[in-house]
Amino acid sequence: MSQNTNLISEVNPGNTGIASVLRSAPALLAVLCLAAAPASAEEMYLIRDGRKIENNMVQTEMDPVKKPFWKGWSERKGETVDGVFVIDKGPKNLLRFVPLKSALGDCEFTVVFRTKQGDYGDRGGGRGPFIFIRDRARIGGWAKGTEFTVWNGKMSLGLKSYKGPATVNINDGKLHTMAVKRVGDLLTFTVDGETINEQKIDPDVNLIFQMHPQESRPDIAMIKMTAEEFSDKLETVFKSVAPLQTVFEGTGKPFESVSRSGATLNEGAAYEAGKAPCYRIPSLDVSNKGTILAFCEGRASKYDWGHIRIVLRRSEDNGKTWGPEIDTTKGKFPNSKIGNPVSIVDRDTGRIFLISSFATNPSHTNPGPGKIMIVHSDDDGKSWSDARMIPGPKWLPKGFGWLLTGPGHGIQITQGKHKGRLVAPCYGEGCGFVVYSNDHGETWTVGANSPGGPYNEATCVELANGDIMLNMRSPGNRGGRTPNRGTAVLTDGGAKYKEGTSRFIPDLPCPSCQGGTVRLSPPKDGKPGVILFAGPGSGGARGFGTLFASYDDGRTWPYRQVIYEGTYGYSDVAVLPNGKVACIFELNKEDLLFTVFDPPPAVAPATAEK
Repeated sequence: MSQNTNLISEVNPGNTGIASVLRSAPALLAVLCLAAAPASAEEMYLIRDGRKIENNMVQTEMDPVKKPFWKGWSERKGETVDGVFVIDKGPKNLLRFVPLKSALGDCEFTVVFRTKQGDYGDRGGGRGPFIFIRDRARIGGWAKGTEFTVWNGKMSLGLKSYKGPATVNINDGKLHTMAVKRVGDLLTFTVDGETINEQKIDPDVNLIFQMHPQESRPDIAMIKMTAEEFSDKLETVFKSVAPLQTVFEGTGKPFESVSRSGATLNEGAAYEAGKAPCYRIPSLDVSNKGTILAFCEGRASKYDWGHIRIVLRRSEDNGKTWGPEIDTTKGKFPNSKIGNPVSIVDRDTGRIFLISSFATNPSHTNPGPGKIMIVHSDDDGKSWSDARMIPGPKWLPKGFGWLLTGPGHGIQITQGKHKGRLVAPCYGEGCGFVVYSNDHGETWTVGANSPGGPYNEATCVELANGDIMLNMRSPGNRGGRTPNRGTAVLTDGGAKYKEGTSRFIPDLPCPSCQGGTVRLSPPKDGKPGVILFAGPGSGGARGFGTLFASYDDGRTWPYRQVIYEGTYGYSDVAVLPNGKVACIFELNKEDLLFTVFDPPPAVAPATAEK
């Protein structure tokens, strides 16, 4: 019993009340023995003897002063009883325990807790408690403790998901121990000393741990972190294929009031170039002169409706430097929503078109068909024409009640009887479709649409035989389906749907996010050339931005190159005159980042990275 007594003292020195509880939990003692930290390790407690150590904790976003949205909610509310932090089970008590430092090298995050079925109340599915590793996974209880899970939803560097039946009843009101430990490149998740899941992880990266009680509302005896070394950095280090630069940087300070029925500009507020609260929804193109054209929405707030205009920055040196922000509508529509930019460069005339969806102070709940706005530039994007408006119904396929453009860029057909045709991708009613022009943008004809996937935000690319392939976002995980991109082929220059070509693309994940596609190289010597797609590399999160390449006209995508490991939202991709690939993407629904990197090989890799 002396060994047990020493272990109890280490967890809760000087507290005989909790010691008596611990003596009745042999599984816990085994865990503490197994989880003993190396002698050289540093340690940090967030709770010890049931008492919170606030100077080791980061104040979380549940702060009613810093975040008024959470007014009325409490944080880490409770009291210490007999060496256990007994959480207030009130309905407005969300808690997170976040260390001030992250962990390097061999490390472990351990939680000693107790909970019982009644503590979950009727909230959600009864999830928790979780050990949260930022940007990687939530690890812990699921479905009121009947399952244990590694949940990677919405994680940029998500671990492999896992879910299995619980072999320990963590809802019996007794103390249990949950731990996540990294030794070398192995990450192990244990409950009461039993290994639940193991998987590989980079041994050199910093791990940012948090404790999330979720719906379980556990009482906590201890939260402890050990590590070879602690780091002051509380942000994950994300790798990128090449240096990144911020091309559009939002202020984060909205100047409109928004409701679901519309938006009202704050008194005296006015749009200033380069100072939009939020930049989103990029479109990337390259002019005949080789100028990079980066379009996006400049928003008065973070919302998808309200006051939005399409702005542009230009680079004449392959992205090294950028000119000032240009309002493509010259400020003539200050009270409107202009969104979903689609740029098209007419290679025959050099004219640059910008096509967008247009509405006047629209309602989020009933946008209607709206209008299509077209502007053009004949001086390499430096100045723009007055807007031409086309009633939305004129761009609707038969039976459609609404549409939105792109977003991204359109194309010009390069071969066959429709050579020179301009093609703009659109979507509506769960389908992608195109609208095209045979007279250099003077008039437009509604082309074919895909079957309902359901699909939405569409981009397109020309295939080797002159057909057009739509590559579309698809709302993921419906009916248990793996979330993947959707595709369909249009023939006759976009005028007809090719039967049997609508399908989901197994190689291209889709966490319900837009992406960009472009042709890297044309068909040659009987080979179809190379097509690129850029988008999130995981079906679970808008993150881990990845470039994919197809060597067989979009049937398979065996090549992949990570663009950026972190948050990666809407994006577009272009090929520069020097053959390199350019990509612009959303970092955080506020800023747009840009990078240039080497193209994929001309020949498909022998072994695809999966």
